[in-house]
Amino acid sequence: MSLNQHKILLLSALLFTVCGFSQIYNTQVEAKINLKRNAEIIEIIGTAFNKTELNQSLRYVLSVIKNDPKNSNRSKNDQSGRFVLDPGQKKYLSMTTIYAGDKDRIIILLLVYNFDDQLLGKDRIVINGNSEDRKAQAKIDAEKSNSADATHKKDDGVILRGIVVEDTKTKIGRDFYKLFYSEYLKYNINGEKIVTIKETLAIANNTKIEVIVGDVKFLEFYVRPQLDYLKSLNIEAIKRVYLHFQKLDQEKNIVKRY
Repeated sequence: MSLNQHKILLLSALLFTVCGFSQIYNTQVEAKINLKRNAEIIEIIGTAFNKTELNQSLRYVLSVIKNDPKNSNRSKNDQSGRFVLDPGQKKYLSMTTIYAGDKDRIIILLLVYNFDDQLLGKDRIVINGNSEDRKAQAKIDAEKSNSADATHKKDDGVILRGIVVEDTKTKIGRDFYKLFYSEYLKYNINGEKIVTIKETLAIANNTKIEVIVGDVKFLEFYVRPQLDYLKSLNIEAIKRVYLHFQKLDQEKNIVKRY
């Protein structure tokens, strides 16, 4: 084999490696930008979500790049910090407010790195973007529609998702259900299986709460009136339920690829 052929093979391998790595973002840690609009005032909130069963030591950079077409001015504002995510935990990283005129082109970029400065999560939103921005966004949307999390949308028939059923007997039980359901919506779990918060009678007129997904019991504990106790168990319940649905989605994707 000639030297040129070796070079071509090496370049092809490098390109294949780069393309392969370009697909790994947001699989372990998902970065997401949320926008809240009030006329020309926009509130930007950056979040990170740990999809793994391991603790993650991370850092983030939230950048806002503003281009004013009237005077060709360009400004860039960065916010950064370090944080730790427990398995299945979602955390609000940073919040900022900007003014966006009708003609202002604003790029919002959120990057999340691990301890070794490897990029794990990223999200990008362009306000008042040009044609190239719209093409790039269309490509991103197409990739999301083909992702493992979106494959259920292509199934035939109607699938009811995101159902959490309350079967409680006391005020404390109802309080736990409200805590759980609030976090369930916040984490956007939207699972295919029904989640049931069930309260049953226990020894000495006490009650216990069970967190059930489908027919599987994931958590069971005796009721106590302390709010901190309920909150800590709620966090544990949300983590277990979320990771269970993530595992189901991954298994479904593996089967379809196979």
